[in-house]
Amino acid sequence: MNSTEKILKSLSADQISQVVAGVQADLDDEMVKTKRTLDQIDQNIFTCINNLKKLRRSIIISHYAKMKNNTNGIKNCQRDALLKNLDCEDEAKDLSVFMTNLSNVSSQLNAEPISNIEQLSKDILQNALPSGSFIPKTGLIDLTFVIGNIVKINDSVNEMKYKWTVYVRNAEEGIDNLAYIEKVTYFLHESYEPNHIVDVIKKPFSLTRHGWGEFVIRLRLHFKGNMNVQTDVYHKLCLNKDITVGIPMVAKEQTVKYKLLLHK
Repeated sequence: MNSTEKILKSLSADQISQVVAGVQADLDDEMVKTKRTLDQIDQNIFTCINNLKKLRRSIIISHYAKMKNNTNGIKNCQRDALLKNLDCEDEAKDLSVFMTNLSNVSSQLNAEPISNIEQLSKDILQNALPSGSFIPKTGLIDLTFVIGNIVKINDSVNEMKYKWTVYVRNAEEGIDNLAYIEKVTYFLHESYEPNHIVDVIKKPFSLTRHGWGEFVIRLRLHFKGNMNVQTDVYHKLCLNKDITVGIPMVAKEQTVKYKLLLHK
């Protein structure tokens, strides 16, 4: 007879019941702790998947914004199809499968790392500008622009931790509709006073600021020519507060179209 059996035989029924109850309580406590740990792991996985989907979306938008030879906007349809497919994807879908699908749509994917918001803004805006040989037309013309904003968040405790750039860019490469714009006037939230009204007179017509909240920006596009044509468009600044710290992302874009009669 070993020592454990001797101890058990020396205990009364009540004492044995107390020991069993104590062991059961310890097991229950460990089960609760384990469940909490698993729940936290599940939450972390869910957060990572959401961040990954946002990063995929930003890669697609940025890639097609830089794409050349976008004849008749056909590649914009490919972009929209990919984004729609992304929204319908199984959240647990492997990244390699996603990248394979992206490669099938375009054989030239240059996923270069972006280190800051200025570089991302430069890539999106400068690659939308055609060569200097483009000659603007006059008369009744159709103009299409893309208005959007990029955002980057830092890990500062300061409320002004969002750095954003709002911009007007060409919708298609090789068609320089920006050549018709004299300047863009940005009307910001009154909290930016006295610098809440800003004129940008050079391409690319972009504006970068720091902030803490979302608001509607009014952009006034002043067109060249003796007609003194100007028009207002509104863009809801999107900060996308769930983005990964330190990674600039295209938060929102919209397409606007105009039919204008312009003279020299």
